Amino acid sequence: MTSYFLFLLLGLGSGAVYGILALGLVLKHRSAGVVDFGHGAVAMFGAYVFLDLRDRGTLQFPWIGLPHEWTFSSTGLSTAAAMTAALVYSALFGLLIYTLVHRPLQNAAPLNRVCASVGVMLGIQAIAVLNFGTQGRSTSPILPTTPIEVGGVTFPADRLYFAGIVVLLAAVLAAVYRFTPFGLATRAAAENDAGAALIGLSAHRIAAVNWVIASVMAAGAGILIAPISTLDPSSYTLFIVPALGVALVARFSSFAVTAAAGLILGMAQSEITKLLMVWTWLPQQGLAQGLPFLAILIALPLLTKRLAARGELAELRTATVGRPVRPGLTAVLTFAAGLIVLAALQGSLRSAMINSIGMGVICLSLVVLTGYVGQVSLVQMSLAGTSAFLLSHLADSWGVPFPLSFLLAALGAVPVGIVAGLPALRIRGVLLAIITLAAGYTIDAMVFNSTSFTGGTAGRDVPSPDLFGLDLGIARGDDYPRLVFGVFALVVAVLVGWMVARIRLGSLGRMFLAVRSNERAAAAAGINVSRAKLTAFALSSFVAGVGGCLLAFQQGTISPSQFAVFQSLSILAVVYVAGVGRITGAAMAGVMFAPAGFFVTLLDRWFHVGEYQTLVAGIALTLTAVQNPDGVAGQLLGPKGPVAALRRLAARIHPDSSGTGAPPLSPPSPPSPPDDDTPVTAATQRTVTS
Repeated sequence: MTSYFLFLLLGLGSGAVYGILALGLVLKHRSAGVVDFGHGAVAMFGAYVFLDLRDRGTLQFPWIGLPHEWTFSSTGLSTAAAMTAALVYSALFGLLIYTLVHRPLQNAAPLNRVCASVGVMLGIQAIAVLNFGTQGRSTSPILPTTPIEVGGVTFPADRLYFAGIVVLLAAVLAAVYRFTPFGLATRAAAENDAGAALIGLSAHRIAAVNWVIASVMAAGAGILIAPISTLDPSSYTLFIVPALGVALVARFSSFAVTAAAGLILGMAQSEITKLLMVWTWLPQQGLAQGLPFLAILIALPLLTKRLAARGELAELRTATVGRPVRPGLTAVLTFAAGLIVLAALQGSLRSAMINSIGMGVICLSLVVLTGYVGQVSLVQMSLAGTSAFLLSHLADSWGVPFPLSFLLAALGAVPVGIVAGLPALRIRGVLLAIITLAAGYTIDAMVFNSTSFTGGTAGRDVPSPDLFGLDLGIARGDDYPRLVFGVFALVVAVLVGWMVARIRLGSLGRMFLAVRSNERAAAAAGINVSRAKLTAFALSSFVAGVGGCLLAFQQGTISPSQFAVFQSLSILAVVYVAGVGRITGAAMAGVMFAPAGFFVTLLDRWFHVGEYQTLVAGIALTLTAVQNPDGVAGQLLGPKGPVAALRRLAARIHPDSSGTGAPPLSPPSPPSPPDDDTPVTAATQRTVTS
């Protein structure tokens, strides 16, 4: 029993970090109404700043290209000086992020806030990769590690210091926000922004101060965990997943529950590590990492009303939704144009174009789910990866012929997507983003780390598609990439796009838009909202599965890293920037913005900028969320875009038969849910409701 007790105590370190990060998330949500996905990235960057100051006497700045480091001591700073400087640095960094990103979005729609926060996460993580590399770094202990014996168990003293710090922080925060004027002002602003303004309180100033405090706490957590957890950009950034689970258990309100839940989660993960040694029948990969997802699911029934209680005045403008015109003709013209481009390209550029086609199909899955139904998903690449590995098993191990293996593999993503989307029956927006991020994180940890399913680092082979004796594979001898495979991928993508267009124009599409606009109004009109959401998740998962299978056929050998959780974040970034409400946006995202896609490959060949793709995607996602929710496609095809201008010009040149150029009169129609290029605002929602 002593060994079980030892593992519980050892888990106090990671549990304290989860608790401290979650305390910062609670502060940000209480003051600014934001669930900050970039919180873990701030902790990661603060830890890197601390290590460089202490080890090399170098201060790192959060940018690239320009000189980004300043060395002022060849021997490094003391631990105390380096930590103080890193915490001050993180305070200024957090204030900068709030001022530039989150303050302009104070009254924005939840989807815009989520996308901006994810963009900040991607940007900071990309800067860290470029400036610090991906190699893990370790450091000497910061807290005392003198052995302590309790109940016959000897363990390092720093675990007790960790627990003491998070408990002390929770107690101080609870006292400050309950009894001090600043705490009372924060609570007032959190309850009702407009009411706080009437009594002279500045919600922006209060939120900025809280954001600074939370950023300092995040950096402190990242610094303290560095000696017992290898520092690298990816794992540190993803500390946000368990921290979100802890904050959700605490309902983003109670500091005491947050601290306790963080410690319990860390101890439980550590204890599972021990149980895996004893009970070998347990899944050996990712079981401990899956606990945050379970914590979120348990917390969900308690969350919805509490998190919706924040009073705000907001014009909920989200991305507009396009209306396909003549989808059959558009599909034919798109196929013809794509065929000409594929035939004209050779070598790596043709391969990049084929990759863009597969990525464009995955982007279409977000158009269905996020664009049409307003459900935020951060699990799409995990779904694509699930289908890709299923395809390998079906075609390679079990001998299922093409195209049956292709269809079954794509359908295999549907139950996974429905399970990940079940929480959408109660929630949407930022909370659903948390759920799907945790789901992707869990699939990455428990499924993609299973060597029996994915083949480990070596990956798995995917046989070439063969239809009635015709080899459709991408390679045959030295012929790579073959045009016939590009045509096959193009046919599949065009058919999927046509299917999505028909859905948009049919009764199912109208039902999706009604749910997106106002769920209560849709339910009052007789729409089964739960069925609509699950249908959207099923369709979106199938489309993502089709895209994953296309990528698998193209690669020939697939590995888990191709479908990691950060890839899902990148997909959200590129499709939101291109235009998440339009099929054209998905196509544009695949061709112009997707990693290893045509335009990125072309720019890398000309200017060697491929390594900056994630950074550009993160910055573009943030700017799009703040300035232009419609994306590039919305600007081009929307009512104020050049296409609409050409239509108006054509109308003037060829007026109607009356010669006046005015549109014919038509009887008034009853109010309907926002459609086509109509922004979703509070006013339009009230119209639909009435």
